[in-house]
Amino acid sequence: MHKILLSICFLFNLFSHAQKRELTYKVSNLPIFLNEAGDTLSKALLGGINQPQFQSVDINNDGKKDLIIHDRTGGMMLPFINSGKAGITNYVYSPKYVSAFPKINTGWMLLKDYDNDGKEDLWANINFVTVLFKNVTEPNDKRVKFIQIAELKAHNFYPPPFDSSNFSCDFFNMPTVGDVDGDGDIDLFSYQANVGQLLLYRNMTKDFNLPLHPPVFDLADFCWGDFIDTTFDGISLLGCPYKIYRKHNGGSTLLWLDNDNDGDMDLLMGNAGGKNMIFLKNGKKDLNLLYDSMISYIGHWPDNSTSVQLKTFPAAFMLDADGDGNNDILVAPNQYDNSYFIEQTEQVWFYKNYGSNTFPLFKFEKQNFFSDEFLDHGAYTAPILQDIDGDSDLDLILASNGDNAKTGDKTDRLILYRNIGTPKRPVYKLENKDLWGLSVDSLTSLAITFGDLNGDNRMDLLAGNSDGNLYFYKNIGTNTSWAFATPTKNYLNINVGENSSPQLIDIDKNGLMDLVVGQWDGNFNYYKNTGNTGSPAFTLLDDTLGNFKVNEMRFDRNPPQLDYFGNAAGEIADLDGDGKWDMIFGGEEGKIRVMKFGDINQKVFLEDTSVLFDSAYNRYTTMDFGARTRPATGDIDGDGIRDVIVGNTRGGIHFLKGTVKILSTNDIYKRNEPVAYPNPVNGSILNINKQSDEGFNFYLYDLTGKLVIKDISEAGTSVHQMSLLNISNGIYLLQSIDHSGNSYNSRVSVLKK
Repeated sequence: MHKILLSICFLFNLFSHAQKRELTYKVSNLPIFLNEAGDTLSKALLGGINQPQFQSVDINNDGKKDLIIHDRTGGMMLPFINSGKAGITNYVYSPKYVSAFPKINTGWMLLKDYDNDGKEDLWANINFVTVLFKNVTEPNDKRVKFIQIAELKAHNFYPPPFDSSNFSCDFFNMPTVGDVDGDGDIDLFSYQANVGQLLLYRNMTKDFNLPLHPPVFDLADFCWGDFIDTTFDGISLLGCPYKIYRKHNGGSTLLWLDNDNDGDMDLLMGNAGGKNMIFLKNGKKDLNLLYDSMISYIGHWPDNSTSVQLKTFPAAFMLDADGDGNNDILVAPNQYDNSYFIEQTEQVWFYKNYGSNTFPLFKFEKQNFFSDEFLDHGAYTAPILQDIDGDSDLDLILASNGDNAKTGDKTDRLILYRNIGTPKRPVYKLENKDLWGLSVDSLTSLAITFGDLNGDNRMDLLAGNSDGNLYFYKNIGTNTSWAFATPTKNYLNINVGENSSPQLIDIDKNGLMDLVVGQWDGNFNYYKNTGNTGSPAFTLLDDTLGNFKVNEMRFDRNPPQLDYFGNAAGEIADLDGDGKWDMIFGGEEGKIRVMKFGDINQKVFLEDTSVLFDSAYNRYTTMDFGARTRPATGDIDGDGIRDVIVGNTRGGIHFLKGTVKILSTNDIYKRNEPVAYPNPVNGSILNINKQSDEGFNFYLYDLTGKLVIKDISEAGTSVHQMSLLNISNGIYLLQSIDHSGNSYNSRVSVLKK
């Protein structure tokens, strides 16, 4: 007993004097980025956009309409608070509101008030199911709140629950919602991909004299509008035989609008494979018809201004984009399958409403609305920080596809943002969109690293690519003006299968550059340099470095399944300055993680979930940036701490500012110490909050030093329950030992009734 008490005293004495460096990374809007013209990119660090869906809603509950963008690529939510005044919008990115919205992934999202309470409700396709979220925001709430009320079902012409079925409204196409029949409740119109029909789901709450909440739908029309599209810009009017079937060529994006204020809904439609938008005029009121019927159309909308001309499958969104009180129309690509050519930059076409909301007049203004404020170079951005001009500050180089519509994903290139600021106040200016002309080598999934591989004291370039091999570019320039020779392809016959992502680093600290390569399968390969400074030789020692893979369970698939690929990419560095290696990495899942390890021979790397602070959810965790992330590290602001630039599949970057706080080990002990509750214990169960999901061994001793209970708590749970059925009342000592061997000790009182 005395030995136990003495050891506890010794531990507390030790912890009170030791210190530790605590590293934290948080998303930041610094540093400053400039475009080629020298103009500041106000939204440079938001990660870019590919297939944005624009919707309007009061996010922060201040009475003004804000903007939420959902991007199909990576399923990212980008909330923007409207901080402008009357007639002027000034959208400020506010990631803390991301958690107010559900995760939608590659599906669609619409915001429309269905219960007439003045608050937009959220309609979405999530994991292949069409669902509805009610806006339940109260006056004193600081942010919008949604609760899921239903998976939407239709009741084929009979009162519910008879003859009901799920909505046929897949994740790929875009439906539209609105009061199509003017009866005061909200209907939905969608394209049924599997049979090629346009379906009207009519809300029957008014017909059945029911409250607007919850909605009740009938599948009311298999051929709403009585038309057939014959080509991508052609329509056969009054073309639905028996009004039960509509032929269709591909998918559809749909937008209802009453364009002439006559009380019936006209339609703006995009087609999969088409470049244009088609406008169809509804003649129901004009001709006093029983059913909605399209009586005329414009094949290339609008006909009074520059018509929509995207590469494929445009989608239209109606909202007040410029704050003048009139609803405008934004058009953006809906296609995300890269077997088609898709614009990934300058792809948001803005049609300003020069009329009114009752009699709109839409005219083309620009085709890079909002996106002109982003740093965005297409897709698959892989950054690296390197001083390439010898001025002692870090420049930023981005590997990118250069926009699928322009390059066809066949000629990846390097983009240079030169640091024209100082080592402590960086300012990055876009200087070169095809640095060193690497695009001529027709590499795809390009990822690069630098290191002196031939002993001439100049940084050479090693490039990974989709073939899984490496290209070696010898530096034939100077230390202030780099230039590279024609590459050596299939360098040293190293090949990891697909999508090689290399890093040159002296990982064993013997003066030779070693090689770590991420790959498509989701693992990292460690090659030790067994050559010399002038002639490297890389020997594969470990093809699953750290014994982990970069993949995830994907719930946007049916059924959910574990990804068989991960596109592992990252960097090894001493992030917190403690003299030990860390690994920060990303991959296809879109998250950023940090692994800790003492040396390269450690068999299993341990994830540190206390480093990355996610402001969207106000917690330390892995951070989600959409899909296919790749981090790069470097001390950008000269404070001695490495910062992180994160590239992603939307063609942009994010910046994570690194800070270090000195903690006493006593602080760390208290933070990590498992907590037993209730204490005293009145029942037969002792709950132990482990403060984390890692595994623990628990030992309960009586005051004589006798071990009375030993429990093992596996990893994956944060609370362990210890049964006290077989012990008597008294005071006990609880010893908790984590997987690293750290020991925590506390007193427990057992007072059974």
